[in-house]
Amino acid sequence: MSEEKKSVRIIKKYPNRRLYDTESSRYITLTEVRQLVIDEVPFIVVEKKTDEDITRSILLQIILEQESESNPLFSNDNLQRFIRYYGSTPQQGFSEFIGQSLQFFHEQQLGLGKAFEGITGQNPMSVWADMTKKNMDTWGQMMGITNPNDKSDKTK
Repeated sequence: MSEEKKSVRIIKKYPNRRLYDTESSRYITLTEVRQLVIDEVPFIVVEKKTDEDITRSILLQIILEQESESNPLFSNDNLQRFIRYYGSTPQQGFSEFIGQSLQFFHEQQLGLGKAFEGITGQNPMSVWADMTKKNMDTWGQMMGITNPNDKSDKTK
């Protein structure tokens, strides 16, 4: 295990709605909290008076701001689908599926970045084709679908 274990940064939210970063000893904005997320800095946001963990509400606030900008990530149809799953029986399954999908997408983006970093001597189209096949195979596994063209499937 790495000796550089990241400690969790504490951000305090004051009654005046300001966020105080205890590590840098200064007030920060939601944009700066968003950057912490992008930089994968572990943090929690706590209410100053109660020490209640309000990280989730701050993250939702960041998403709301991002979605209010000119290039939103979620369409109205997708947002309506999300709302329909709240309080329904398959909510936990839906949440797990979304989490796995986002993790999968993140890993593929990292893999793609690494592939193009070391592209010297490799055909970029074959790298892209390999990544696409791996994506399709992984999605199929997640969804319980087998590929009829997969020659390694011995059950046929």
